[in-house]
Amino acid sequence: MRAAIASLGLVIAVALAGCEDQNASAETAPNKAECLRLEDHIVRITPRPGGGGPETDPARIAALVARIPIEDIEQCAAVKDRKVIACMQAAPDVAALRACIPRKSE
Repeated sequence: MRAAIASLGLVIAVALAGCEDQNASAETAPNKAECLRLEDHIVRITPRPGGGGPETDPARIAALVARIPIEDIEQCAAVKDRKVIACMQAAPDVAALRACIPRKSE
């Protein structure tokens, strides 16, 4: 589960890296809260290692979210276009979550 969350967090961080807005400090606190809710949602829909279903224990979910690096939360909070975040929060599974990530134009 940890590896899946870490790799998904890395995918999100890389995908959103180009979307940072360094001048959005006034929006940072609400955006950080929104990003923490997103991370909680990701933990809830990500299957556990070994073929198990998603994590359902609220205490375990909170512990996993608490271990997510603050840099990941800050990078998410700096995203200017919040449509990607909203799409991810509405995703019912990991495939739908990944479909929210914009492809880089070459």
